[in-house]
Amino acid sequence: MPAPHTNMSKSKPDKDTKKSAAESAQDAAPPDGGWRETVESVAMAVILALLFRGFVAEAFVIPTGSMAPTLDGRHKDIKCPQCGTRYQSSCSDEQDSKTNRPTGNHVYSTTCPVCRYSHCLDPIARPNEGSFSGDRIIVGKFCYDLMEPKRWDVIVFKYPGGASQNYIKRLIGLPGERVRIVGGNIYTCGKDEPVEALRIARKPPAKLNDLLQIVDDTDHIPKALTDVGWPSTWQPLPAEDSPWKVLAGGREFACDDAHSGETWLRFRNLKPSYADWQAIETDHRLPADVARRPGQLIADFYAYNTSQSAYVPTVPWWQTIQFPPYRPPVDLPCTGGLGEPPPSQLLGQHWVDDLAVECLADVSSEQGELSLMLVRAGVKHFCRINLADGKATLSMTSAEGSPISFVSNDGQTSAETPTGSTSVRGPGKYRLRLSNCDHEMLLWVNGRVIAFDGPTTYDSEGRNDLPMPTFSPEDPGDLAPAGIALRGASGKLSQMKVFRDKYYVAVDQNTPSSDYDLSTGYQDIQQIFADPAKWQSSELFKPGNRRSVDFRLEADQFMPMGDNSPHSFDARYWGPRNHTNAQEFPVDHHYVQRDLLIGKALIIYWPHTWNRPIPFLPKFDRMGPIR
Repeated sequence: MPAPHTNMSKSKPDKDTKKSAAESAQDAAPPDGGWRETVESVAMAVILALLFRGFVAEAFVIPTGSMAPTLDGRHKDIKCPQCGTRYQSSCSDEQDSKTNRPTGNHVYSTTCPVCRYSHCLDPIARPNEGSFSGDRIIVGKFCYDLMEPKRWDVIVFKYPGGASQNYIKRLIGLPGERVRIVGGNIYTCGKDEPVEALRIARKPPAKLNDLLQIVDDTDHIPKALTDVGWPSTWQPLPAEDSPWKVLAGGREFACDDAHSGETWLRFRNLKPSYADWQAIETDHRLPADVARRPGQLIADFYAYNTSQSAYVPTVPWWQTIQFPPYRPPVDLPCTGGLGEPPPSQLLGQHWVDDLAVECLADVSSEQGELSLMLVRAGVKHFCRINLADGKATLSMTSAEGSPISFVSNDGQTSAETPTGSTSVRGPGKYRLRLSNCDHEMLLWVNGRVIAFDGPTTYDSEGRNDLPMPTFSPEDPGDLAPAGIALRGASGKLSQMKVFRDKYYVAVDQNTPSSDYDLSTGYQDIQQIFADPAKWQSSELFKPGNRRSVDFRLEADQFMPMGDNSPHSFDARYWGPRNHTNAQEFPVDHHYVQRDLLIGKALIIYWPHTWNRPIPFLPKFDRMGPIR
């Protein structure tokens, strides 16, 4: 068979265009053999990459946990063996922050934020309990050339005490402001204005949504607790003649009786202590005094900070294959079961009264009312939704039952109760969330924030007379700070969650790492939180014991702070008397100058990768924009 031709027709070339073979070869290749174009192309690519990195965007790796859980530094990614909750825990001390070399320390125990089980790690038997590097992020370096930095942005900047070092924090204070931290909240006004001008700085809903910390989740109840009869964190109140039925060990609750009165479920923060877990694992029975415990106040507990570590030799590289490269320890103080108890100071030192409650409501009635409630210092914050027309109404009542008015941002009191339209009409499944944070009530329905026809804010002045938690035998008050109710309707509740807001500790370079001016032991604080009789008898909540700190910013000065407030070396501490910093400032320096701003953190483009079952598989659910 003859060979195929690419051109079956032939034509005689024109005489004027006819060239010699040498001329054709010369035209076929450039005179320098092509290397010049190649070099120029590579050089141009390098130049463009450098220009992009220098002026447009740059990749950074998060080294520490000062911004956790928004951004993770070097950390453990743990699944609690008891309740199945996924959480992260710091292991920054396994690596020197300056040299990036291993220190020989190995984290071997962490504590779950939901069930408080201290988990003993075994990175050899369970490779995913090894250590992972910090999040990799993209920083937009042009953002602040086009717009002014905004409060709550996550910013990257050169550290004022040593401009060769990059820091990443959340922007709290803006140029020309006076910033006050009190009661876990941020208040601002003009730097020369009187304290009466201070007003609370409220987070936008999207920011608040990402900053909320989990306190309780009915989807994550340990089987070991249900087996011994640990009380459900959600209980009918009053318990007598309640139509609520507790299902699936406290994971679901059903009300089949359309009562004319409100039938409440109330949340109690009743967590097992380390001693409880010891007793449960040893004796396989409920500790004797659990039924008498009233619960405890919600505190600023960070699971990320509960790592326990020890100096242990490392396994030789040829004896382990872990991806990404991680060399586990030869041995650890424990490799299974209950780990070490977290130190008392890490269990939370401050009462957090900014909360949110969430549930999946499966409504089976055409009419009636579904209500959500949050309690703050005895004041009840209600959201009642009419199931017939979807109308939601917000209200507040004092501990004595008197109505409290909402106050707009400009200080005007509203005599009306705000109402909004929702999609909660008749039978169906609805995901609901009510938050009471930054002195503002917000309602989410199926992930969307509901607009109301009046202010949903209140009492925003930055005073030091902080509220005290309340309790009585008739009403548990702040010991049952969240509630869900039905009136004249039936349905089922599941996926019930309680969250707390970020708590900013009021400290500076002159104060200890807590809000209290009077010394109270860490263990004493936990006992006070769990005993309403001590709320007034102790000095913890007495007027003047919880301090505030003020900072003043001049033009082109920005104040950044870390999301992991108890464990963040940020602008609160920068000053001449701070001995945690080797390079002290000659004067108070609670700010970053504008010329030290690098840019705005935009996205997590590459989180850590798993070691098993597929090496190098990234944690896709963590990729996305940074809020």
